[in-house]
Amino acid sequence: MSVLWKLNPFRYLAGRIFIWFWLVLLTAVFATLALSRALTEPTEIRRLPFSIQQQLQQQLQRFAGVESTQQLLSSLQQDNPQRWLVVDAQTNTVLTADLLPRDFDQHWLTELSQLSRPRWLKHHNTSLAGPFLLHIGDEQLALYQKRQRPPQRWWRLNAIPQHVLLLFTLVISAIASFILAVSISRPLRELLQRNLEFAEGKLDSRVQHLVQRQDELGQLGHSFNTMAERIGALLTNQQRLLRDISHELRSPLARAQLALGLTERQQNLAQMPRLKQELDRLDAMLDELLTYSRLDAGQYQLHKEPVDLPPLLAEIIAVNQVEAEAKQQQLQLSAPAKLIVSADSHLLARAIENILRNAIKYSPANSNISCQLQLQADCCQLDICDQGPGIDEGQLSAIFQPFYRLSSNREHDSGGTGLGLAIVAQIVRQHDGSVSASNQSSGGLCIRLRLPLH
Repeated sequence: MSVLWKLNPFRYLAGRIFIWFWLVLLTAVFATLALSRALTEPTEIRRLPFSIQQQLQQQLQRFAGVESTQQLLSSLQQDNPQRWLVVDAQTNTVLTADLLPRDFDQHWLTELSQLSRPRWLKHHNTSLAGPFLLHIGDEQLALYQKRQRPPQRWWRLNAIPQHVLLLFTLVISAIASFILAVSISRPLRELLQRNLEFAEGKLDSRVQHLVQRQDELGQLGHSFNTMAERIGALLTNQQRLLRDISHELRSPLARAQLALGLTERQQNLAQMPRLKQELDRLDAMLDELLTYSRLDAGQYQLHKEPVDLPPLLAEIIAVNQVEAEAKQQQLQLSAPAKLIVSADSHLLARAIENILRNAIKYSPANSNISCQLQLQADCCQLDICDQGPGIDEGQLSAIFQPFYRLSSNREHDSGGTGLGLAIVAQIVRQHDGSVSASNQSSGGLCIRLRLPLH
């Protein structure tokens, strides 16, 4: 069923355009053939059956005694005015031309009048039997019996008048072209309108009808909605980041100013360690912002070299051991003796440390944090798992987006600027690797890094 659905031409815009234009072309060709057939339809002449010939001759015997052509015409008018046609065989003149169809060629009658045997002539719905020669004095007249055949069915093209068939073709092609034009232009107009609304600052503007289509235009609508959602989320997070950063910068600056004020009043250096701590914190925050900005813009030049991961992991764990011991946490490392990758050791260490520090921050006291390094077929895999509360499944992929934080308040225990894991994702991506997050069945979050081997 899925294969047939993919092969369905109506699923694609190109297929719809092709089919509609093909139908219009077929309609035009069909109408042309029908018109040419209607214009060139031959008049059919057959041999008149002998039985019918005898019957008609018997009917004409009662007019054998007429003395003039005018008397014959009067008698025929009284008998059945629409049944008999009279042709002067000597002058080839149709005396009752008003009884013939408008598009009938009278030369057929004048030619048949020269024959000695009657024929059966069919023209559209008119049937003529003759000629039956009648001599009145010196004049020789040819008589034809006229009969109307049953009208042809409405679906017979040669029964439709030419102007009606032409008008019908024009209407059908116009309707088909209009439907095609509307089916393309209407969704594009909707997309243009939503695009203008989004450009004016209405970040919740989304296309509604376009996404219901099952072709390229529907995919375009979905991509616009996805783009609008991501841009809206990014702008919202950036605005929140600006508020958060202003708060974060204001707090250490206020404490640094307080420390300077106390130093000036007390005339001693007791507040200098506190001042240095606040300035270091400001420096770290600004460094994080600058690092992500350079990584995101592709301006950070990697200095790749062979890096042995197990000693690097051991060094990172040793640096953060003091912070973990303060919460009675155990940092466990499981790694092979040697595993070489090609990486920028400084950036890679920063990415791993960001993950480890997050695990230490969110894990409860007296818990274990495991760092497991494994060799896979074509890459190395590092899993850093904690025993914290974990993350909602719908937010697992969002935590690697810039400026994203699980908590909206700005207390120190709730998170930083929202750039830590975004920096991790950028570093791993520039190393041609991948990063993902998952919740453990036993509880806690597990961050997995995959890096190509050296």
